[in-house]
Amino acid sequence: MTLDQEKLAQAMTIQGYIDQIKVNKQPFMDIYQGTEVPEDVKGQFDALDEPLNVVVFTADWCGDAMSTTPAVFRLIEASDKLSAQVFNRDDELELTNSFMAENRAGTVPVFIVLTPSGEEIARFIETAHSLVPAIDAMDEEIARAAENESADNARAAVRGKRTAFRVDHAREWGEVIIREFGSVVAEGLASSADQRPAVGGTRWPQDA
Repeated sequence: MTLDQEKLAQAMTIQGYIDQIKVNKQPFMDIYQGTEVPEDVKGQFDALDEPLNVVVFTADWCGDAMSTTPAVFRLIEASDKLSAQVFNRDDELELTNSFMAENRAGTVPVFIVLTPSGEEIARFIETAHSLVPAIDAMDEEIARAAENESADNARAAVRGKRTAFRVDHAREWGEVIIREFGSVVAEGLASSADQRPAVGGTRWPQDA
């Protein structure tokens, strides 16, 4: 399975994806509406010589997707030089995994940046790498708060608090995500064909 024109023709638009979200739709929209695109990053893309296409593999149940996908959507919508083709990752697992090392299989969301001719410029995986300490701290704080709950109550409380935390930090985290996404695309554009794609987002120790 490849990301060819036939496959791309099956993709959803941003609005088409939003319309079919079944899980976490309200927090997704809260984050989407709470994200602001930095003018300098918008200017970076507005100044491109040719437009770029961002292929998005995402999932509505995923916490990282809840933060990352709406931020990248806002960037795409802010610039006339960007367009999006969106897939439900769960319907395209094999194709999505083909863009990652075997040890990262199943990671979501994944963003693939292409030229109009289909040349891959960059990949952005999961979320901004610089957010990892903040996400880890969030999880530790929430886990401590749920220690005295029953197992079932604890799981529900953790999910709810994670979602609320992500919504509360939409603007701050969204800017970090947008800036890192912009940086990896800039790196890819500055690279020679044999060095592409540039890869950004979270990194596991095996990827370092």
